[in-house]
Amino acid sequence: MTFPQRGGPGERRPVLVVGAGPVGLVLATELLAQGVPVRLVDHAAAQPQQHSRASVVWPRSLELLGRIGASEPLIERGNRLDSVQYYSDKRHLGAVEMSRLAGTPYPFGVVVPQDTTEEVIRTRLAAYGGEIEFGTLTGLDTAGSRPVAEVRRADGSTDRVEAEYVIGADGAHSAVRRFAGIELLGTGNDVLFAIGDGPVAGDLDQHALVYCYSRSGALGIAPFGGGTYRLAISVPDWRGEQGPPPELFQRFVDERSPRPGIVGELEWSTIFRARRRVAETMRAGRVFLAGDAAHVFSAAGAQGMNTGIQDAVNLAWKLAGVVRGAFEPGILDTYDTDRRLAAERIVLTTAKQTSWGLFKRRHELALRDATVRLAHRTGVLQRFGAPLMAQHDVSYRPAESLRDTLPGLTRRIRTGDRLPVFAAHDAPQPGAERWPAIDPARLTVMLWAGARQDAAWLAARASVTAAVPEGVPVRDVSGWPGFAPLLGTAPRALVVRPDGHVAAIVEAEPTAVRTALRRAGSSFRPAAAAGTVRALTVPAARTAPAGGVPAGAGDAAGVAGELAS
Repeated sequence: MTFPQRGGPGERRPVLVVGAGPVGLVLATELLAQGVPVRLVDHAAAQPQQHSRASVVWPRSLELLGRIGASEPLIERGNRLDSVQYYSDKRHLGAVEMSRLAGTPYPFGVVVPQDTTEEVIRTRLAAYGGEIEFGTLTGLDTAGSRPVAEVRRADGSTDRVEAEYVIGADGAHSAVRRFAGIELLGTGNDVLFAIGDGPVAGDLDQHALVYCYSRSGALGIAPFGGGTYRLAISVPDWRGEQGPPPELFQRFVDERSPRPGIVGELEWSTIFRARRRVAETMRAGRVFLAGDAAHVFSAAGAQGMNTGIQDAVNLAWKLAGVVRGAFEPGILDTYDTDRRLAAERIVLTTAKQTSWGLFKRRHELALRDATVRLAHRTGVLQRFGAPLMAQHDVSYRPAESLRDTLPGLTRRIRTGDRLPVFAAHDAPQPGAERWPAIDPARLTVMLWAGARQDAAWLAARASVTAAVPEGVPVRDVSGWPGFAPLLGTAPRALVVRPDGHVAAIVEAEPTAVRTALRRAGSSFRPAAAAGTVRALTVPAARTAPAGGVPAGAGDAAGVAGELAS
């Protein structure tokens, strides 16, 4: 799929995505799925790398990857992760059971090599007509009304690409970030980890991510299946030019693992420096940063790639909506607000996990172990640890500090929280039919009757449905089991974003709903003129029948199919 470098009459400039790792691939695929032209440029060699660092795809990422049809292939090719186990000096401290997660089609993680993850998403990119161009970003001019990028190809030729927007998904040493003049800020000392993949013979847990603490440091073990594991060990220093040898990993497996194992010949190994850095801003005009270009942090919790995937989906639906005219341009300001606070919170929690694993003083060790054991026995570890690992606790509540983003003590949904509703651009996600479907590209209005579905509620539902702008779907979710603890007993209307986060909770009344839609960024302008990307159209009001059983729960694919290509 090719696009002109400059937009002519009836043509639209592409969005330029720099970097074809998992984050850039998801971004490009999401934009293409919503009818937005994309040029995806990567500086890597034409053949993908045979080794990589990211190894775990958590439930929230599976939900988001399901939007583009990538979650099921990943599950099929990966190894299911049912729990996270914690040990100290080979004694069990506690566990987080991912299999007990509620409100998701994916109550588990998946351990899968990053090159496999990229291969799966590249297949989905191609299905939407996308391709990867190989070249190096050598310049970025942002002085004009549109950014102009300079890309040098392998044969030495140079392209000048005038883009609608430029997205840097090009890693921790991002050229886009450098050309945009954005600083990567952070504090704290770097921590070194030796990381390697290879066979380990022995009775290691096949479906658990295992953290093993000791006075000499920490060991993490993730099972790929088939007797192959990811091993990550904290090391005080490393001066070798080559990757760490199997003997080093064997030494720490013997010293720290609760179960014995014999480390075989490694497929690859490297030294990873766990820095803690977040970009001062994730947006500069028409330039955006995502993934490692915007934030880097400790490998503890395996959150890096997963955080980048959330960046990608958050930015893609907003950017596509603005390009297509579905959202007002001001909605793009919320990308930095949403994702930088989320990244800072993950930097904080992963740094804490790392520091807990590196305690050496006797009283620190005793306090850590006692705290984890108590949290496990009382259920606190499960209650807070499972959503944290799954990234279900990420919230976009109006916040001025990290404290404002922390989860509450009740299950009640608040503005900014993730709601268990799911979207897909094509076929619905397998298993997601147990929850209401939302539009993958537009805001969705959800109506909740509360304790009574009477004549007054039917009248309120009809008036709200008639008042919302054309193209905004309306769902009555009053009959869905499991929503009462989340939404309470009072009637209300929710404005839900395409990524499943709640944009507003208001009275089920026309003026309140229209105001909430405007404030959430929805455009009330007429549809885009002919010759441009056509705005999404949605059939008129999807409402529940009188009995309260919701209709249209699985029609996200039909909605997405109306996008112009």
